[in-house]
Amino acid sequence: MGFKVIGWDASSPVLTVGYIEDGRMLAERSARLPRVAGSQLTAWIDEQVGEFGRPDAIAVGIGPGSFTGVRVAVTAAKALAWAWQVPVKGVSSLAAWARCREPGQRVLVTSERRGPAFYLGYYWIGASGPEPLMPDTAVSGVLPGRFPIAEEAWVLGPAVDDAALMAALGARLRPALDGLSGIDVAIQGWRGLQWGQADDPLLLAPAYLRPPAITAAK
Repeated sequence: MGFKVIGWDASSPVLTVGYIEDGRMLAERSARLPRVAGSQLTAWIDEQVGEFGRPDAIAVGIGPGSFTGVRVAVTAAKALAWAWQVPVKGVSSLAAWARCREPGQRVLVTSERRGPAFYLGYYWIGASGPEPLMPDTAVSGVLPGRFPIAEEAWVLGPAVDDAALMAALGARLRPALDGLSGIDVAIQGWRGLQWGQADDPLLLAPAYLRPPAITAAK
């Protein structure tokens, strides 16, 4: 029997759950379900576990991204890691998303665009997966100092639909339409677990990067 990992992410409008064994895909489900991620997530987990058995570990996207979606995903991972008594690994949602590109490529990942604010990750895809070229960051109208970039890079997420933002990020960018996959979340977590990098379920927390907006009732 191989080592089985189930992974999921709800940091973007797309909810995704994937199941792997020794890095090989067994199952995946993804759909644009931003408002019902909580109820659908548990149903999809139950469906895959019912078909392939209880996993040996859990991987979960911890953001940055939607505050509600990330909180739902992380809470489910902590609860099931305790219930099943299996290790859990939290992974950057942006890094897992970058995994869709090929080794040797640079990737800019953007998410949760709200006006001038969005999240940004910048990665080199090495032989074993994404390697951060800068820490994941929250942008609010002002790009980090290293931009615009001169290197050719693929761009994922809402930035590809904004010509002005694409121009500000750099001159050699190529838009890509790939979505975040539960399989990539599972593989990203599996890679970390191979290096003994399991997280304490009690300490696992979302990577919000910025505080949630609070609107006072009038």
